[in-house]
Amino acid sequence: MQRLIQQIIWYLRQWRQYAGVLAIAALVLLLLTGALYVQKLKPIQKDLERRELSLQEAARKLKQATSGASATASSVAEERLPQSNQFTAFLLKLNALAEQKHIVLQQSDYKATPEVGGELLRYGLQFPANGTYPDLQQFIAELENMPGVRIENLSLSRQQIGEAMLSIQVQMSYLSKVQP
Repeated sequence: MQRLIQQIIWYLRQWRQYAGVLAIAALVLLLLTGALYVQKLKPIQKDLERRELSLQEAARKLKQATSGASATASSVAEERLPQSNQFTAFLLKLNALAEQKHIVLQQSDYKATPEVGGELLRYGLQFPANGTYPDLQQFIAELENMPGVRIENLSLSRQQIGEAMLSIQVQMSYLSKVQP
């Protein structure tokens, strides 16, 4: 046993002669790689795993919050929607608002389309109008605040650059609940 230990010690003393310069460089690089892995990569991997877990937890919480909020938001939105039999009253309100804002409404076209399995009715309206810019701006702002109204397309034009009157083309929709 003693002889074996002495032989190992002798080989360790002679290893530089047997290994050569490339083997020594490879051994140094291998040791540096191990040190880099332990000092740099291991902490980064642990941090990455921790962040992935927190991200998964946040996604789970967001999914739970979104499912609860969407159900609440849809029920609140449906409560705010007018009944489908109030469309004529809406048209009268639209004309009164236009008159109040000094807007000249011309011919309007509309088309009714059922949605959500027939529970909702969407009226698509399209009409040209004329008025000054501030009046048109107030008119559109008040339209957007009405329940069930969505401005889908708006086109402004002016005949002459110095002219105060603008022509506007409005495409909007009016969503209402169908009565049971």
